[in-house]
Amino acid sequence: MLPPGARAIAVTLAVTLLAALALGAGAKIVVSFPAYDAALREAFPNADVMLLAGGVADPHEYQLSLADLELLRGLSERDVIVLSMHAPFEFKIAEMATRGEIRARVINVREIGEYLTWDGRLVRGADMAQRGAAGVNLHEHGLYPPNVIRLVTAVADATGLAPDAEFVSRLRELNSSRCCKLGGRAVALTPAAQYVLHWLGYRDIVVLLREHGEVSPRDLELALEYIKGGAPALAVLVAGEVPLAVSQFIRKAEEAGLKPRVVVVTVNSSVRYSDALREIAARLEGAGIAAPASAGDLFTLMWASAIAAAASMAAVVALALAAGLRALRHAQSRRAA
Repeated sequence: MLPPGARAIAVTLAVTLLAALALGAGAKIVVSFPAYDAALREAFPNADVMLLAGGVADPHEYQLSLADLELLRGLSERDVIVLSMHAPFEFKIAEMATRGEIRARVINVREIGEYLTWDGRLVRGADMAQRGAAGVNLHEHGLYPPNVIRLVTAVADATGLAPDAEFVSRLRELNSSRCCKLGGRAVALTPAAQYVLHWLGYRDIVVLLREHGEVSPRDLELALEYIKGGAPALAVLVAGEVPLAVSQFIRKAEEAGLKPRVVVVTVNSSVRYSDALREIAARLEGAGIAAPASAGDLFTLMWASAIAAAASMAAVVALALAAGLRALRHAQSRRAA
């Protein structure tokens, strides 16, 4: 039997956890761009996660419908909107929020994430407000696990929802077994593929398809050179994208007498986010060179922050406790006002 003090603490934690869960109950998570929705559906299985730009050939060209506008204006203060801020319709949503037309809290992924430049350097998204986004690959699409951790933390903080413990455990195990285990050269056939390859440990990556679907002769020449040397090619697509660049590259490679090893994976709500990453890693494994032992685990600092021990239920309780305490403070502030 627990001593009285321990029982009191356990009861307090349980009550606060239930209060936090109640606070987040019914919260809507509206996601502008795939595949952030895939990660958030797995992280918050009991939440109502909705994707705006789904089922279209190019999500970048998505136009808000009247139904979308009605949905956005009908959201409450406990709901959140996740914007990647790289498609025109997302800027329109941000402007609506600035004008007070939307009550939901807006989470700008660019403000909390890290991004790769086309030549492979990591930069903070927050710094782009000053330096601009020239030379930066903005097509991360929720496929860089460190950014997913940041996003899940931000959504949990905004809604009071506790991330699913099994999801966090799966992501941590996946990172432990796959992150930084490969290396050498690789070809990213789509912009998003650069992020997955970087996470797996590749540091010499040529990105074939960049902005506006353009492929430079130099990048094509370099990609074919890498393929000739045995490098793998990866295309990561999100819901709605058409893998036209993939077939075009394979044709170019075959015309050059090469047989490229191409991995194509689509990440959408029909497959678990963690399973999609696991599939990519498994299909590339053996095609790369083992990374040096000194290559650090990209998540070391990430797990030391707000979701430091996220694989355990203790971290979920801690997150819920913080949300509950914030909710109590907010409620007290409203009563005082």
